[in-house]
Amino acid sequence: MNTVSQGPDAVIDLGGGWREPLPEPGGAGRRLRAAALALAAVLPLALGGAAPPTVGLVEVARVSVADARATDLVFVGGAVLLRGQGRLTAYELADGAPRWSVELPDRPEMSNIMVSPAVPDVAVIAQSDGSGAEFSVALDLATGAELWRIQQLMVPAGDTVYTTGSMYGTNGAPAIQVHDLRTGAPLWTMPDAVNAAFDDKGGTAWTVSPDGLVTAYAGRDGRVLRSGRVRLPATVDSAFAGGGELAVGYTTDAGHRVAWFDGTTLAELPRPAPDGWGVDCGALLRCVRTADSDRGLEVTDRATGTVVRRLTTESYLSRGSHLFIFDREGDMDGGLGLRPRTLIDLGTGLTTDVAGWEVLWQQAPVTVLVRLAEKGKVVQVARLGPDGPEILAQLPGDVQRCAFEQRTLLCTRYGGQAILWRLRD
Repeated sequence: MNTVSQGPDAVIDLGGGWREPLPEPGGAGRRLRAAALALAAVLPLALGGAAPPTVGLVEVARVSVADARATDLVFVGGAVLLRGQGRLTAYELADGAPRWSVELPDRPEMSNIMVSPAVPDVAVIAQSDGSGAEFSVALDLATGAELWRIQQLMVPAGDTVYTTGSMYGTNGAPAIQVHDLRTGAPLWTMPDAVNAAFDDKGGTAWTVSPDGLVTAYAGRDGRVLRSGRVRLPATVDSAFAGGGELAVGYTTDAGHRVAWFDGTTLAELPRPAPDGWGVDCGALLRCVRTADSDRGLEVTDRATGTVVRRLTTESYLSRGSHLFIFDREGDMDGGLGLRPRTLIDLGTGLTTDVAGWEVLWQQAPVTVLVRLAEKGKVVQVARLGPDGPEILAQLPGDVQRCAFEQRTLLCTRYGGQAILWRLRD
């Protein structure tokens, strides 16, 4: 039975609807609109003629998924991509209607759905089935049309994709093939790719030899842009890049270390901690590892130098819009997401107590929070307001995963079902 509770944060339990049979494709919108009209008519009578409380979330669709626990929850453009019944389907966020559907195995051993910011209208799906068979396919996000298919695992970088599996050049050294993202056409082959790195924006690619020889290539055509050598106290064992900078990993008796270099000059860049990892806290705040302990963090106001927060342990995490502070490291892996005690808004510097709430993994920036209530039988959903969490709705607690993007809450539940809810204005 659906129940209504009144108060400052009115909550409507819409759990009964989750137990209804799955609607046929295309029929969900009509039935949901009818149900919404009926609910609007009944509520004033149930409340003795009073105006109905605000419903923070409105269900727009429910669809079958292959695996409620492991299915991808990928938001792209105005759609979400979900697997189910041997297919990958794009559903419109506005009303849950299918945009397109293509055949794709349900439960591969490994699968990634990736969209490059440089080519936002194309999705690259790379997957393997565990028997050695692997492939990558590119799909037009507007139509679902297959643009190309390659029997290798590929990763996007700018307007290109590159191979990640074991390949070897004519000299027997590891090599990486780079292809055009839109067409799949081969562009060039990176030789001697023992430690390779591609910039997130795809402008430059690097290889770093074990003894520190760096070669920079144009990401699109493989032209050698420059080369040089970086001096490190141990053999190079990894490399990655971003924002025009190159990070090189190595291991000493003291553990794994990372050194950062300017991607153009190869001049070493200072980093506050021995392991080289910085914490990005945006334009307003600066986060620096404390000198007395590389597990501590000092948060200061960039304009005034005032210390906002000083943390003594490594129970924190920066996630684009907020700095999360945890009571313990185990809280970084909750049932539905992260379990921080406090959030610091990196745009305003405001601190919010969110103890007992979880932040969904797939969410940027942080907008909503969830928590289990009534011994796990109910999931409460709240908006992150200026004074703390503001409850929007309650859902049945038998959910496996949830994600929130573009004003849409998506939850998968036991029995292979996904529900889409829209946040009211």
